[in-house]
Amino acid sequence: MIEGTIKEIRDAEQEAANIVTDAKRQSEKISEEAKLASEKLYSDMISEAQQKAKKLRDSAETFGKQQTDEALLAAGKEIEKLKSAAKSREKEAVDLIISELI
Repeated sequence: MIEGTIKEIRDAEQEAANIVTDAKRQSEKISEEAKLASEKLYSDMISEAQQKAKKLRDSAETFGKQQTDEALLAAGKEIEKLKSAAKSREKEAVDLIISELI
């Protein structure tokens, strides 16, 4: 009877050791999966941030080009106005010079 009890105790101890070993193995597996998941999440977040930054940079470049184009167009119009004003006053200037020479 004592031998039977000792065997049951040893079997229970072995089963407990197996449970502890299995729990450690599962814990390590869960820890590794969590590590991999966090690395993937970090990588995905970096990738998403880079994509957003690229879109913002592209948008800023487009906006800057539009602003430059508009400024160049406005400057071109102003130059044409000034040329037109100078052309219309050219005869007046020539007449003034001639009158001063005479």
